[in-house]
Amino acid sequence: MSLNHLADNDTEILDVVDENDQVIGQMPKEQIHAGSKILHREIGVLVYNDKNEVLLQQRSFKKKFFPGSWTTTAVGHVPSGKTPLDAAHMELIEELGFDTDLDFVEKRKYVSGDHISFGYLFMGKFPSNAKITIDPDEVETTKFVSHDEAVKMEDSGEIDYHTKETLDKFYHGNFIDK
Repeated sequence: MSLNHLADNDTEILDVVDENDQVIGQMPKEQIHAGSKILHREIGVLVYNDKNEVLLQQRSFKKKFFPGSWTTTAVGHVPSGKTPLDAAHMELIEELGFDTDLDFVEKRKYVSGDHISFGYLFMGKFPSNAKITIDPDEVETTKFVSHDEAVKMEDSGEIDYHTKETLDKFYHGNFIDK
């Protein structure tokens, strides 16, 4: 696993999957994101602390998609040949410089215009001895937010719909036991 992952690396090869989430081929990310409705896999990671606060990241302003928006702890694509869990650990390390045990939470199909993917969500607890070291090509900043802070961010539009939906499920106990 390379820690020199570049933001929006269009040459990264991703698996193309069918409606049953079975791999049917591979393609560069650039072609997948060229508006051709090619189904692929992505991951999201939600990390929380002892105070039941969620670690959010503000995406780097260098990012091609959703620059500067607030999202879950880590997000990314699943490279060809990797499992979603492998990709979740890889993104945590690349974007934030730490890793933790992760549990699978859910898989959802996302459709946003010409972009379609299966999104795998994982959740884990922030290690007490961990230090966050952001990759500035991927992340502007991070912060732990309480439920009340998350609601304020949602109300102000700082958080996108998919992140809001994930945070609402987390704070209302609709995921695995924390």
